[in-house]
Amino acid sequence: MWSLISSSFIALLLLQCIVTTSFGTTVVVAASTTLQTPPPGNTLSMTCTAQNGQRMYKCLEGKWVYQGGESKLLDAQTYANVGVYREMVHPVTKTISGWWEIVNDSGDDAESGYQYSTVTGKVIDTVTTQTSTSLLCVATQHGNMGATTRISYIAMLGAKGGAAPPQSLCKQDEVVEVPFTAGFAFYTQDTSPPTLPTPISAKLGSSQAVESFYAQGAVRYSWTGTSWTTKSVTAQLSTVPGGPVVGKFSVLPKPDRYGGRLNWLVFNPNGFSVTGRGYTAPVLMSDYGLGWQLVQITSSSGPALEGPYRYVLMTSTLGGLQPVIKPTTEEKCEGLVITSTFSCVFWIYTT
Repeated sequence: MWSLISSSFIALLLLQCIVTTSFGTTVVVAASTTLQTPPPGNTLSMTCTAQNGQRMYKCLEGKWVYQGGESKLLDAQTYANVGVYREMVHPVTKTISGWWEIVNDSGDDAESGYQYSTVTGKVIDTVTTQTSTSLLCVATQHGNMGATTRISYIAMLGAKGGAAPPQSLCKQDEVVEVPFTAGFAFYTQDTSPPTLPTPISAKLGSSQAVESFYAQGAVRYSWTGTSWTTKSVTAQLSTVPGGPVVGKFSVLPKPDRYGGRLNWLVFNPNGFSVTGRGYTAPVLMSDYGLGWQLVQITSSSGPALEGPYRYVLMTSTLGGLQPVIKPTTEEKCEGLVITSTFSCVFWIYTT
């Protein structure tokens, strides 16, 4: 029901490129992860358990078709009712997303004017055992203001039950509800940078982080016939995963006069642009994301409200890695392009 593109499937695509692709063909690869917690830079803020969970199936043409699910949410420590969880099926794409509605506390209620706030998420990692399934979701949308405003990732832990009944019991148009249980862990994006590796922290010295942006984008790799090369890198910037887009990141076609090509353009509020070049070598912090890197700003435009900007730091990376599978070097595979999705958090520093 929930799945990522498997590495074996990608390998099959690459091995078949001699007969199925032509110059310029793009294969989109889901970001590969092996984690059940978010990258550093996100902190556990709340845990819940599902109560009276039900998944709904409808019998159509001899098959059970998933229609969605729902449960109440109880605080894992106090067992107080804190909200509702729903699984929703997109009417066209049939993709499944999670939706959580959380009760705002009195402070959030008074400030926002809403009793509840919501967050929607999509699956980026799945771990299935013989007895349960666990998922990691990244936030894709926030509703109202309050408890969910800075939620960045949600983990469904140890989900059991909820599977469709045997096909032999399927009778046209019959609807059944199947109980399930699960736990949930909610993470919020930190307001200060995570612990940094020494090669980066040493270069930063006394510089202070003053702004941060979550980036969601893609690295496009091209096969030259003998190796993979980076073709382009682009991303949209927001304050948190699922937040409104406030800017973009890209690699400029030509460097500025100081050699900077990495560009961050922020639209609102008080729009500005900074361009820079690598100041430290990337430091690989995991096997599921790009290396963390410090960039020195070489030029800028627009207001610098927190003082002159000096560095941009990339942390909390997921995906974007160069393909490790080498397709056949037959001539028809040259020009094959793989798009590797990635996310990270950019921190802007002043002197």
